[in-house]
Order: sequence, then C-alpha cells, then structure tokens
Amino acid sequence: MTMTKPLVHRGRRGRLRRATAVGLALALTIAACGGDDDDDTTSGTDAAPAATEPAGAAATDAPAPDTDADGTEPMGTEPAGTAPAAGDGPAMQEGGAATMVQFGSLVAMDPSLHRVGFAFAEAAIMASIFGHLAFMNPQTGEVELYFLESLEPNDDFTVWTLTLHDNIKFSDGTPLDAEAIKYNIERSANPDTGSRFQAFAAELGLEVVDDLTLAVTLPEGNPGWPADLVANFSGIGSPTAIQAALDAGEEVGLTPVGAGPFMLEDWEPGQTIHLVRNPYFGEWRPGRPYLDELTFENVPDRVQHVASLTSGAAQIAGTIGGTASAGMEQEANAIISRVSGGAVINLNTQIPPFDDIRARQFMQLAFDRDLLAEANAPGTPKIENLFAESSPFYDARFDLPAQDKEAAQSLLDELAAEGKPLEFSFLSVSQPDQNALYNALVAQLAEYENVSIDIDVMTPTEQIAASTNGEYQALPWGMYIVNPIPGLYQQVLPTGYLNYGKWSNDVVNAALADFATADTFEEQQAIWDVVQEQMLIDPPVVFLDQAINTIGYADGFYVPRTLNLGTLPLWDEVGYTS
Repeated sequence: MTMTKPLVHRGRRGRLRRATAVGLALALTIAACGGDDDDDTTSGTDAAPAATEPAGAAATDAPAPDTDADGTEPMGTEPAGTAPAAGDGPAMQEGGAATMVQFGSLVAMDPSLHRVGFAFAEAAIMASIFGHLAFMNPQTGEVELYFLESLEPNDDFTVWTLTLHDNIKFSDGTPLDAEAIKYNIERSANPDTGSRFQAFAAELGLEVVDDLTLAVTLPEGNPGWPADLVANFSGIGSPTAIQAALDAGEEVGLTPVGAGPFMLEDWEPGQTIHLVRNPYFGEWRPGRPYLDELTFENVPDRVQHVASLTSGAAQIAGTIGGTASAGMEQEANAIISRVSGGAVINLNTQIPPFDDIRARQFMQLAFDRDLLAEANAPGTPKIENLFAESSPFYDARFDLPAQDKEAAQSLLDELAAEGKPLEFSFLSVSQPDQNALYNALVAQLAEYENVSIDIDVMTPTEQIAASTNGEYQALPWGMYIVNPIPGLYQQVLPTGYLNYGKWSNDVVNAALADFATADTFEEQQAIWDVVQEQMLIDPPVVFLDQAINTIGYADGFYVPRTLNLGTLPLWDEVGYTS
C-alpha cells in the first residue's frame, strides 16, 4: 500500500522539512514504539528516524526496505518509535501546567463514541486521557505502536495478534490488559452502546491468549487492518470504570478513565477541560509525561489561537487553514501538515434530495469553490484534485471541474420539471467557519432558480450522532487522506465506516474488489484512477479547502511531532524546555 506524505513546517525562522514523496509498501508498514526510554533519550526532538520512516529508509520515493516477502516489516520488541535520538531537540524540564486552545470541545469522553485517531479537537482531547494502542505517522502513513509492543498477522492476514507492553495501568490503578481491549471492542459491537464503530466491531472475533495478548479474527484477510485499528479502537477505557457507570445508570463519557498520560480533574463540558498527570503512567514510561497539568479551552475564533500563544494565555494550539497556519509559523512555532483531500460538504445519498445523482452533480458545478474555501478556512486554496500533487496517485486528468452556472441551472430545471425542485437542509455547528460557509452557500445559491437551503444548527456531539445515523441531508465534513487505505477506501466502500453518506457506485465497487489481488503499485493506481473518475461523474461530496492541519506552540515550549492527521501531539513528550 502506498502512503502519501504531508509537508511539515517547524518554527518561524523558515526551517522547513519537506516530505513530499512516498515509500511504497504493498501492506501497511508498522513500526514498534513504546516505553522503557533511557534517561538520556527523553528530551524532545523532530522525531527519531525510526519514528518517521521504515527502518533504514529516507523520505524518498524508494520502496520501503527490510520488508518480508508479504510486504510487512519485521517487528521486534524494541521501543524504537518514541525515543528520540540522543542530543536532538531541546532539553526538557519536568513539571508545569500548559493550556491548549482549539476550536471544538466535548461534552462527554467515551472511547466507544469518540475518536482517538483521525479527528481534530476530539482526538486531541481523547488521546490525552486514553492514549493510543497505535497511531499513524502523518509524514509516512505508517502505523506506529504505542501501548502495543507488537502487532502481527498470520499468513493470510485474517488473524492479527496484539501484544501489549507490560505494566500499563489506567488512572484508576487497574491494568490495561488483553481483557480490557476485548471488553472495549465488545462494548462497541453492542448495538445498545450506539457506537460509531459498531458495524466494524461486530464482525471481529476476539480471543484472549494471555494477560497481554489478544488474537483478533477478521471476516476476511486485510493487510491494512492496523490502520483500521488506529481509526476505530486505539482508545481503550478502564472496564472497571465503564462498568461502574453502566451499573449506576450513568453516562460513561462523563467519568472517563484511560491509561493515557493525563486524567480528568474537572471540566465545564463543551468549554474547558482540566487534566492532571495520571499517577500510574510513569510506571510504564519513567519521567513521562513532562507536564503536571493540561487544560483544553474551546476557542472558536482561529485568529485568537495565535494571540493566545504570543500572549502566554496558551502554550499549544490546534488550527487549520492557510491564514491561521501562516500566523502560527510567523508569530510562534508550528508543525504544518498537508495531506490529500480536505474539507468537504458531505451529501447523504440515501435520502432525498441527494439520492438523485443530478442533485449531487448540481452541487459539484454550482459554486465558485474559491469563495467557499475562503469562507470555510480563510487563506486556504480550494481542493483541485482528490490527491495532492505530491501523491503518486495524483493525475491531472481527474482535476475537479470549474464552476458551470449554465449546466448547474439546467440540472435544476430538469429536477423541477419532474416536480422535484432542490430543497435541502445544511446541518451545522454554531462556530465562525461553519456560519461563514453557510452564508457563502446561501449567497451563491441565490443566483439560481428552483433551489432553496435552510440551516439546522446542532452541538458538535449532536452533529456527530446525526452524521453517524444518516439523519442529515448535507453537512460540513472532512475527507482527509494521509494514506488512501483506510482514509479513502473506507469513505468510498459502501459498507465503509467512514462512508457516512452511504455513497455506492457500481463501477467503484467492482474496482475496490480488485484490491484482494492488487499486488503492485500499478494495479493499485488503476483502482484509484477508477475511483477518481467516478467521483467526478457521480460526486458524493462538494470539495472545499485543502487540508492544512497545524499544531502551534509558544516559545519556551516544545512539541516534537504530530500524529494521525497532524492535529495532535504525542502528549507524554510535550512540555517546557529547560
């Protein structure tokens, strides 16, 4: 499987690390990482080579070396990924409190309902409490292990064996063991939980081999399953705490207990979350986390993110978009990740009006997308192609079409003639970017006849539930692609866990079936060519602004790297420089 790498910027003095090429691997590469750092390797760094490339590989187009014949990298037990190279990065001091500002927050923190992996504000918060079984490196697209010591498949990739590091504990003092992982996945599989991961969890067979080892059986072979693990099951909650909440009839997410570096102290749901150090975390990773306390503040205005860093009100900020990211880089320090895809308007293809292909084609042709991109994320270019030019799957033949008002109006007239004028609701969250996007949509739709739009404003939690349950017509969403498997594959597969619009295209479905025998890059490229071509004919979304995801941090503070979509750090390794 081939991996698309982002651009990574760091610092305001123009230091730029480019990762615009890919390493080719026909099965997802996995890097081991974890605890047991020596005292002389605990300072922050850009990331050790083992954390960003397969062993021995540079950030080039060369195939990933040291792989077995099946394309997987041999995995040992050395904690290679997290420990920085000796002497790299600043010396770090232990202790202190830090604040992160970002737009978005949570009113509950439940690992069966909320993402630790591929998300924005949600993931940053969840990961600080629940940590990661594994995560994806946004520079390489490879999966790196964290709580897991090893993750190994059988010969046909139908069984994956997860082995945990020893001595990892939840903040209530109970062990993170194989039974805990099994409990969490089974809870997600239970329809009564209402998990967004239910369909994917329900198809797994789970067997506890020993205290630290869990065998997971898939319904069919999947070499890319480690990325699915990151997407769906990377956050594990304490079974003791979860069961206590269930037995008391309480909402599980109001008393979150994880094995991550921090634990909940107090919070104002939706606004401020105050965490303190997990007292047991250091038993697994001595000296970590560096910070004693961490606070998340919901600040919807991106302009204030930069001001918070420069004024000392915050030490770390998460933002998106060109203008906000440039401000971070100029006024503070920034790690800027550019991946394929970006922000979209997701269209529910299962219900009117967007079950009609003509309504979706209208949405693709109707808008000046430069204006929509500027409204949604100021200073950010519009998406020109599903894949960034740095991706090996990029092909200019599949560039998105320009606005065509005449063709768009013709589609509306055709629908109206059949008694189906286009009327739809835009499901939004009340925050500046989504408000601006809605206003931009209204202004441009006013130029057409036989179309109307209204807005349905919800909380972020309600919006997530509505998207998961298919209870919407159109909503602002994201199609962010670090690696096309699982990122794109699961968004275009009819049963994919990221395909909230339930888009199904017969030509694409037939092409995706070929992945079972796609053993070469050229065969995989041919499949993605079909996907791109069909998405132009039968659009499932409206593409908005390019993916520019940024973590900024203040002088005197240090963030070595970002994870997954580039929207959060590895929380145990951030802190103040000494």
